[in-house]
Amino acid sequence: MSRLRIAFAWVVLLLAACSPKYDWREMPAADGAVRVAFPSRPQSETRDVDVGGHTLSLTFTVAQIDTSVFAVGHARLPPAVRDDPAEMAKVADGFEEVLRANLQGSQTGRRDVALKQAPSDTRRLYRSVELEVHGTVADSPAWLLGRMVVLGDMLIEVIALGNEADLPRDVAQTFVQSLRAE
Repeated sequence: MSRLRIAFAWVVLLLAACSPKYDWREMPAADGAVRVAFPSRPQSETRDVDVGGHTLSLTFTVAQIDTSVFAVGHARLPPAVRDDPAEMAKVADGFEEVLRANLQGSQTGRRDVALKQAPSDTRRLYRSVELEVHGTVADSPAWLLGRMVVLGDMLIEVIALGNEADLPRDVAQTFVQSLRAE
């Protein structure tokens, strides 16, 4: 019987040694408006932010792996923004600028991207862009890959942020490209 226990203990140790760094799990985010594959169990917090002359309540759902951060932020747009295309563009542009400013860096890429939407999703897609920003965080080279979407009455941002040496491009892409509308 003791040999069986020893064998079992070895199997458990081997499995623990092989546990993946990224434990991907698809979850609802942004009040259920989208689904995203997080690399670990996320936590949420809400705070007010001023963007484009408007104060918005922004909720972040954040997962962290080592020094890398994987986050989905969302805010409901007030009627004054959602009913005025110029104001909506101003707020969306402001969010893009905040991402660049947070890294004190430069935007190295910006492109329009498709958003995966369920056939039954009738919300209007106003903007869907992918951004890449390189800069610094705590005096270390850092980079961010993110998607910023304005869908219906919501502004949604999905970002992978980390030290350039620690955040692999394929991991960042897995996270931001997993975004899909529900």
